[in-house]
Parts: sequence; C-alpha cells; structure tokens
Amino acid sequence: MQEPATAPWGLSISDTDLRKLKAGFKPQDQDDKWRVSATEQSQSGTISIHIARSGTGIELYRLIVKPSGGDSSGSGAKIEAITWEQNKGGIRMSEEQAKKEAVMTTRNLLNCDFEMLPEYDFSVIWDYPGARLGAN
Repeated sequence: MQEPATAPWGLSISDTDLRKLKAGFKPQDQDDKWRVSATEQSQSGTISIHIARSGTGIELYRLIVKPSGGDSSGSGAKIEAITWEQNKGGIRMSEEQAKKEAVMTTRNLLNCDFEMLPEYDFSVIWDYPGARLGAN
C-alpha cells in the first residue's frame, strides 16, 4: 500500500466467518478480480487477512483478526483493525467506505455473514463523496 491508513474496528465475527476468512480465496482465472489470503502472526496471536487485486497483487485492505482466547482454535473472533489504501487511483477512500468495501468483498467472495452488520447495497461502492466527479 502506498498511502495506507489504519483504524480500530472491534467487530465480533462468528467461528464460521473466521474459518472462511482464514481459508481465503484464490482466483481460478482472469475473471476473478480478487485474492484473499491469511497469515498468522504467532507473536501477537492475530491473523492478518489480506484482500488484494488478483491481476496486480496490490493489497487494498488488511483486516487484523484476533481469535477469541488468543488462538486460532475457534469460539469466534474480533476484527480489531482495518488497514486500507487511502488513494485508489486518485479517489480518496474514507474509513467508513473502506470497511463497507472490505465487508462487501468478503461477503461476495467468501460468503461471510458478518451478522453484526447490515446488508449493504452494492451501489454504496460508488455512492460516497470521494467517488463523485470533481470531488478530488
């Protein structure tokens, strides 16, 4: 990331969503635009979920997940923080928008539920001030 920003999140997620995030998503062909991968950080007890464009490998979002009990054995988890690329090709990305896009991407690719969050209409990807012509 060239212009990363990090913000706390504190979003509780289910065991099922944790398993899906850890399993990730590997693109099967050029039509798959995203890659999701996980790396476990043994010293901190967290898991980094990397959400990147598959064609370029450019990471746009990183979720820092802390499994309950500090291990990866189950009983849910908490997304402690999100790091995102603030400059997406000249479009400035806010914290709120980055969280929505990370959720919508993982719901779409991994079928995550994120029960604590509302369903977002796909149109919100382009319905924020930074995406409007002449906004930047």
